[in-house]
Amino acid sequence: MKNVALKYLSLSFIFYFSPMGLADDSTQMSLKEAAGKSPFLTLTAEHLAESKSPIHPFENSALPKPENYKGSFFELNHNYPSVLPPRAKQYPWEKVTQKGLITQQNAMQYVQAIKDYVADDMRKILFDKSAGNNKNWYQSIWLGTEREPIHGAYVGSGFPAGTLTEQTLDLTTYVYVLYDKRAATTLGNIWGRDKQSAMSPTITKESTQYAEGSVIVKYAFVTACGADWAPMDNAAVWQIYAPVNVNNGSATAQSKCKNNGSKGDTSTPVLTNLYLMQFDLIVKDSVASPDTGWVFATLVYDKGAKGKDAWDKMIPLGATWGGNPNVVNLKPEALTPPVTVNPALTENWINLKSPTYARSTLGWDGRLSGPNDGAVVTPAWTGGKYYHKGIASTGCLACHSSAQYPMTSFLLPTSTYPPQTLAPPLSGDANAAPLVLSEPGGSLWMERFQSHSGTTALGPQTSDGKMPVALDYDMVTAFKAIPMWQAAMKANQP
Repeated sequence: MKNVALKYLSLSFIFYFSPMGLADDSTQMSLKEAAGKSPFLTLTAEHLAESKSPIHPFENSALPKPENYKGSFFELNHNYPSVLPPRAKQYPWEKVTQKGLITQQNAMQYVQAIKDYVADDMRKILFDKSAGNNKNWYQSIWLGTEREPIHGAYVGSGFPAGTLTEQTLDLTTYVYVLYDKRAATTLGNIWGRDKQSAMSPTITKESTQYAEGSVIVKYAFVTACGADWAPMDNAAVWQIYAPVNVNNGSATAQSKCKNNGSKGDTSTPVLTNLYLMQFDLIVKDSVASPDTGWVFATLVYDKGAKGKDAWDKMIPLGATWGGNPNVVNLKPEALTPPVTVNPALTENWINLKSPTYARSTLGWDGRLSGPNDGAVVTPAWTGGKYYHKGIASTGCLACHSSAQYPMTSFLLPTSTYPPQTLAPPLSGDANAAPLVLSEPGGSLWMERFQSHSGTTALGPQTSDGKMPVALDYDMVTAFKAIPMWQAAMKANQP
């Protein structure tokens, strides 16, 4: 695999929050510094803060509907349940564990049970253009300026050519996150159910916690079809309406894909095809995972898998339910991508029969991280040394552990907050300066690999000495919805 800088196109600007919740200009990285350094936040949030335009929390999409599209359009489902729906007597994954612990031995069955549980609804969402909004699932508010109008997808990450196995062109990912009824109850506890409450969210240790049995899922599509990137041969297809992403190499004359958006530009939306690469399943199960309360699982597309359609060919990449803080492996094969999976990680399981591209970006020591997730930082500084081949720095749980309000730590285990960048040795090229990560195995590094509950904030304390509120591993609320709400409030200050 060619080692190049992984650029996250969903973020060109990072907010670092003051204790009052609004962006503190004194702690912001510059655009030049922040560009491409991390996922999940967007330049749009900063533009909103500058615009002084009214922003509605329940906007479906800021883009107009395309006249030449035949099918249903995205409708935000924010009618969150006011009363927690009853849980099942026994969820399918509980049957796998017999209401005991998830283990490396039963993880495959556990993941398959979750997939089967959501399959009927996910097939309809994935394949039926006329199905419209599925009332069993809900979305976060405040993201209308990020979502395109057909499916409600938004930019996830960007990957320069060579980041993934067999990848010869730059590509962009688009994501779509859904909450089931029990999970959506928590969104209602935070944001309420009307505009007034959405403007004044309730962000407390109690309101932000998810109930047992909550399920959250995420689609992750790529802009490359099989003709441009072989692993996507015959993958499930979505059509979106969006401007061409600036680093989307598939939307160029080099692309062999049809309807790849190449007739558009960075300001003009066009119909563009996307291809399903990854599907995440997140379940609140404190019995199977008593330390964190969560099981994170990832499916990836395997063109060679058996099945009647592309959904059947979404196979488990792995699952994770804890950080294994006592497993501290600092050998090159644990840190230099692609890493070797360490079987001693008892709170982690990786399917070694999954496609090579999906295992090329695993986190430290083989901790679960999907190809959309960005555990690998290439190149990187750490411990005073420059690693041109990069570092496998984090994993699903390690990254999500930073979900808190206010945000006082970075998504990745950096050496400082705000993060620093440093030019490569001898080059002096500040534009190519990678992140400075904390030293592997050191105290700052290991903070990310503790198996703590969703009520425990990663920290550190705010400037007035208070600990942030933990957001129960919810990345969308922490790094999408809250920043967009903050931008809206700032934009409309007198």
